[in-house]
Amino acid sequence: MGVVCKDGVILGTEKIVSNKMMVSGTDKRIANVTKSIGSVVNGLTPDGRALMHRGREESAQYKEHFGIDIPGRVFSDRIASFVQMHTIYSSYRPYGTSMIVAAHDIMKGATLHMIEPSGACYQYYGCASGRGKQLCRNEIEKAKFGEMSVE
Repeated sequence: MGVVCKDGVILGTEKIVSNKMMVSGTDKRIANVTKSIGSVVNGLTPDGRALMHRGREESAQYKEHFGIDIPGRVFSDRIASFVQMHTIYSSYRPYGTSMIVAAHDIMKGATLHMIEPSGACYQYYGCASGRGKQLCRNEIEKAKFGEMSVE
């Protein structure tokens, strides 16, 4: 899940323990893409990790070409286009993960985008995906996170 507050964005995820013998911290679903962009994935973890690495490549290329950090909207659109390309070509397997992207840039401030497995990308004030998303959405709608600080 992710919510936009008045001074930043909060990302969170459920810690899934599939086996009691699993070492804690090995199933990472939340990560930094750049210093100003973070993401959380659900669904197939390897697919999510692949999208995070693709995002790091995209942001590095953008910085190399334009000399500034990639804005959150541009980053989300590029990753969404990449995901969508995997759904239309028969030689590629579609991604089985959704990705929530939190970004902060000078022009827009804190933003939150969700990229769906189909390649659809929307901007939100608060969003949730995966198991228990409806319960989480109901709680997000009740609270007024836009008036609260991150702390």
